[in-house]
Amino acid sequence: MATSFEQLRQLTDAKGIDAGLDYLEQFTRRKQEYSQLFEVLKMRVRQGMGLPILYSQTPDDLSDQQQRVLEDGLLAACREVGTLMFKKGDFVQGWAYLQPVGDKVLNEKLIRSVKVDEENADALIDIAVSQGAAPGYGFKLLLEQFGTCNGITTFDTQAAMFDLEGQRAMAAELLNHLYDQLVENLVAVVKEAGGQVGDPLTLGSILDQNKELSQGSYVIDATHLASVVRISRILHGRDEMTRAFELARYGSYLPDDFQYPGQVPFENTYEDHLKYYGALLGQDVDGAIGHFRKKVKKHDPLQHGSVAIESLVELLVRLERRDEAIDVMTQELLAKHAPMGIAPMPTDVAQTSGQKQKLMEFYQAQDDLLGFGQCLLSDCQ
Repeated sequence: MATSFEQLRQLTDAKGIDAGLDYLEQFTRRKQEYSQLFEVLKMRVRQGMGLPILYSQTPDDLSDQQQRVLEDGLLAACREVGTLMFKKGDFVQGWAYLQPVGDKVLNEKLIRSVKVDEENADALIDIAVSQGAAPGYGFKLLLEQFGTCNGITTFDTQAAMFDLEGQRAMAAELLNHLYDQLVENLVAVVKEAGGQVGDPLTLGSILDQNKELSQGSYVIDATHLASVVRISRILHGRDEMTRAFELARYGSYLPDDFQYPGQVPFENTYEDHLKYYGALLGQDVDGAIGHFRKKVKKHDPLQHGSVAIESLVELLVRLERRDEAIDVMTQELLAKHAPMGIAPMPTDVAQTSGQKQKLMEFYQAQDDLLGFGQCLLSDCQ
């Protein structure tokens, strides 16, 4: 009986390179030798383009179109081999092939398909979070495996490497993790004291029905609470804003010793966040805006930067008070202070023709042709 080597030689001699590649592909698939399959698929891509099937020290002389075809073929091979490796259980090697593909949906699907255990948890979290394969899901695993403290540290040190969608996915997991933990702990305190819990069970209902029991009940790490209330500002969903508001409300009941100060303009951590989240939920909107306007006057940008100004702009935009946001930007921020990235770009704030015209008039008065041009040309797209 002919060996595999003999069969490959006979088939190639009789039918050519394509037949030999077919044989190698079938062989490596059957043996689940997926790193070798990748090499076969590379050869197949090059063969289909009329190139030497193996790379050499002499660079390929390709046109731009040929280079794109080659790259697309190699990425398709990476996608297929990486997926097969995940299904085989070798997610570390699989990720090495999938990483250059950049398919977020596929990455998320495959990462979620891995059964998590003590042996693979660290590597899976590293790939999902630190290497960006599935930040939200990986962050959930991190919280489950290592707790809130590690979660907050990871968010503060690594979240900036992800886009806003990834950051929000992580922040939502952190918010829900701490919220559910706090509710569980408070329920135990209330029941032990003979109190009542609401239906549906929310932190807000517990606080409403057991105000005296809730006040001063130290049932969760106060530093964790303050951090999650701060981090949750990047979230936008109403349910998330409600949870963040309720966390801030609980924090406001803690003794003064456990109400740690925040950063400008949220230096009074819970008071300021209650106004911020409350406004986003439709509660005393004008009062909240007035509160943060006072912060702008109180905090000298030369000492604190433009953080108070930009935070007010960001809040006004989220409240769809864009005319006011443009006024604050043109009067307090633009051409005066270096942006800190908290407020949206001026061209993103301006939505109506009147708002854009106001911006252009400002830039013209400042003799800023670039700013004027950005407003003018973005309106032409």
